[in-house]
Amino acid sequence: MGIFNFLRRREPSSSAKSGVIEFDANGKVTRVDMRGGTWQEKRSGPGRFNTQRGRSLLHATEILKAVPSIPGLTYYVVETPDGTLGRDMFGFYTEAPIKTSGLRVETSAPVPGPVKSVSLTGFGDPMKSQIAVAQQKSAGRYAAFVLLLECGHCGYKSPVETEAGDFKRQCYACGAMNESQRGNINMYLGSKMVQI
Repeated sequence: MGIFNFLRRREPSSSAKSGVIEFDANGKVTRVDMRGGTWQEKRSGPGRFNTQRGRSLLHATEILKAVPSIPGLTYYVVETPDGTLGRDMFGFYTEAPIKTSGLRVETSAPVPGPVKSVSLTGFGDPMKSQIAVAQQKSAGRYAAFVLLLECGHCGYKSPVETEAGDFKRQCYACGAMNESQRGNINMYLGSKMVQI
C-alpha cells in the first residue's frame, strides 16, 4: 500500500496513486478518493473473510464503501491504528471498540473545534443490522450499532459506533469532535428484549 497525499483545496497531488481529500473554502468536504490494497481472503466454515490494512478510519470507510455488493456469509474488514471497521451484507459493523477521539486525521488542515452533528443515518439495511447487533450482544459478544454521523463542520459521514443518549465522536475527515444523540433501541429476539 502506498503513502497517501492528503490535500486541502487545490494543492496538487504528488502521485496518481495517492489518496485525496479536498475541502472547499468553508471547510466542507468536496472530494474524497482513497484507494485500497489487495484483499486477503480467509475461509472459516461457510464464511469468507476479506481483510486489509488501512491508514486511518477515513481510509477504511472509503475502502469499504467501494465494495459494490456483498453476499451472505461474506465479510470485509479493514484494520487501522484506531480500530477495525467491517462491512457485511447489512452495512458497517465492529467487533471491538474503535477509538472515538484522538484519531489519526490525515489532513494538514487545523482540527476545528467541537460542533453539533448534522444527522445520524443508516447505511445498507439498518433494521437487519440492528437484529445482527442484538444477536451478537445476546450471545455475549461485543457489538455496537453503527450509524453514519454527518459532521457539523465538514459534512463527511463517518460510520461510528452509537449508544443511547448523548455521545461525542470525532469526524474521520476533518477531526472535529461532534456531539450527537440517539434514542434507545430495543430489539426482541423471541421473548427476550436486547437493548442496543
